[in-house]
Amino acid sequence: MPRFTSALARTAGPLALAVACLAGVAPQSAQAASIATWDKVADCESSGNWSINTGNGYYGGLQFNLSTWKGYGGGQYAAYPHQATKQQQILIAEKVLAVQGQGAWPVCGPKARLAADRANPYPDGSGPVTPPQPESKTLTWYLSDSASSTTATRASFAFGSTPLVPLAGDFDGNGTDTQAAYDPTTSTFYLANSGSAAEATLTFGNPGNRPVLGRWDGTTSQIGVYMPDSGKFYLRNSDGSVNSFAFGNGGDWRPVSGDWDGNGTVTVGLYDPATSTFYLRNSNTAGGADQTITFGNPNSIPLAGDWDHTGHTNIGVYMPDNHTFYLRHDDGTVTATSYGDSGDTPITGDWNGDGYATQGIVHT
Repeated sequence: MPRFTSALARTAGPLALAVACLAGVAPQSAQAASIATWDKVADCESSGNWSINTGNGYYGGLQFNLSTWKGYGGGQYAAYPHQATKQQQILIAEKVLAVQGQGAWPVCGPKARLAADRANPYPDGSGPVTPPQPESKTLTWYLSDSASSTTATRASFAFGSTPLVPLAGDFDGNGTDTQAAYDPTTSTFYLANSGSAAEATLTFGNPGNRPVLGRWDGTTSQIGVYMPDSGKFYLRNSDGSVNSFAFGNGGDWRPVSGDWDGNGTVTVGLYDPATSTFYLRNSNTAGGADQTITFGNPNSIPLAGDWDHTGHTNIGVYMPDNHTFYLRHDDGTVTATSYGDSGDTPITGDWNGDGYATQGIVHT
């Protein structure tokens, strides 16, 4: 089994310093919030509709995604957040708030002053004071070697469990992407070269950050986070140094990464789910977008990969409502492939090292 390069294996020293630097901007977690404050969050997130399901992958008044709902114990109430009562949704939100702070709702949390509230939403005993403990579900991966395949072409395997976020990267430089996962509650990355066990565990960033991976210095895939409250990226290089810079508007924008100009270095990008717009930067520095591309429908899930084996990363989206991948190629054409089921998480990578990025899904 191949081992990690020394740069990724060094978890003491530079990484510890990097975490210390980031800790100074950690969001302050509230332990509880009143029903009135949760109503304000819901008004902002869903116009106060506690049973909303628009097919965008987010459910209920507080717009949980399914992995968060399950990971924090919502499955004991209902299969999907919008099927649960308002009280049940608030109880799960209390658990998320206690761990991740108001950054779990990066726009609506601060707007509702969620961090400033400390009230028990159910002081009369109509609900438990302590929200239920998270219900952990195994993450099962199904990967395809062909962008046109509608079924898995590799044996399924388990790696990680909820509430971990699935990721992929080339961590040993052999040209093949392998699985990884990020725990948003502890800011911890779990990276694997092969098999079902993590071979490197790295803590980086703050709870509520959004993970991103890339060859920031042209070597192996390295870790990074995007802080939605500040609109800043923090990228860890192979030598342990950290590059931080502001890009985009923060809030609900989702980080992506790729070699957008084909120069051999991976840089960051952002996707605005409200407008289906990608903002791509050709250097990991502060500044404006070098490319702005509108693609997909509102609230699609952004994707990136070299679908054409040209050394140039292209964009794509996954639409949860019809569980379909839409991949945009160099010539402007788009391939659409239905893959997976409702509630699955999309993932892309070069799974067999042939230079072509293809799709996969992670099921809970």
